[in-house]
Amino acid sequence: SSPTPHTLTLPSTIYAAMLFSTLLPLALGLLVARPAEGLQIGALLSTCVDACQRGCNEIRAVQEKRHAGEGLAVELKNADDVKSALTEADYAAQAAICGSLRVEWGDALTIIGEEDGDESLKERMGKMTFDPLDRTRFDDDIGETADIPIEDITIYVDPLDATREFCEGRIANCQSLVGIAIGDESVAGVIGIPFPANDLSTESTIVYGLADVGTGVIGEPLIRGPYPLEKHIDGIKYPRPHFASGDSTTRVMTAAREALVKRFGGSNVLYGGAGNKILGTALGECSASFQPKFGGPWDVCAPEAVLRAMGGRITDLFGEPIALYGKDAPSRNNERGYVATTSSSNVGHDAIVAMLLATPEIQEYRKKLGIED
Repeated sequence: SSPTPHTLTLPSTIYAAMLFSTLLPLALGLLVARPAEGLQIGALLSTCVDACQRGCNEIRAVQEKRHAGEGLAVELKNADDVKSALTEADYAAQAAICGSLRVEWGDALTIIGEEDGDESLKERMGKMTFDPLDRTRFDDDIGETADIPIEDITIYVDPLDATREFCEGRIANCQSLVGIAIGDESVAGVIGIPFPANDLSTESTIVYGLADVGTGVIGEPLIRGPYPLEKHIDGIKYPRPHFASGDSTTRVMTAAREALVKRFGGSNVLYGGAGNKILGTALGECSASFQPKFGGPWDVCAPEAVLRAMGGRITDLFGEPIALYGKDAPSRNNERGYVATTSSSNVGHDAIVAMLLATPEIQEYRKKLGIED
């Protein structure tokens, strides 16, 4: 059965954006002139929500076995990097999400999952059967819109974002991400949160968004901080604004953290998972989040759309749009990182980018990437 809808408590500026039926034709105006062939954004997003829920169910099933004492087998894609961990939950969630979307929409739709290179997973998916996905969830909210040519659409799937967090028991940070890009732009996304309460006591939460239009939630209401980790709630020891990053100790990351606090005050706070960082920013738990490098478009496509749907903003470290999506996306653009800011922050996005660009280590990193001034 489908999860029961709930209202997500969000800033009023987000509710003002939730005008799907009236704003959607305007927001997707670039599509109006398209021929009436392809897919409807409402039906496509609806199936992505359903598929993401199935991915969360698979992650929870692995955790239930683990909780019962069966243990968790972990392999590393890179033997020297604990962040490259891979588990049965990654495989099972990707099979559920990508397999069901493939059966629903056919081979013409481009679907890219983080674990696509695994041949055993492809063989496994080929033997599976999938129930039809729900195409109707947004019929009343979005209605009929201009069809999108299927060749213009790419679905990006990160079946288990923050696998390391899953392995080490910080399961509240785990997410399942399904993003929709049209051409070179992220336009819609679904963030599945398998463990909203950091355990199995509640069902999954699904947050979805249509960039620059609106957002919604399905399932258990989110119970989150100003900053969700208890040790950081102390506003004296950890003053605001909060800037979220991972635990990387690279020269670039260390310099960025130090420069942000020196310029704007506040505190650096630790968030696991790219999707978790960006969602935390969208919800106003932190003023900004940043990473100098991340895995690929599957890490940011869904969170970018949800962030923008909630009024936030995201660019690469150097203030340029995220350029990772579509068939002609440049290679290695994930190394340009991202900066995400919330609409409610009193620290402006442009001010953060300007500060980073003035930081010598960031300037050196920019030259290393071959980016011309």
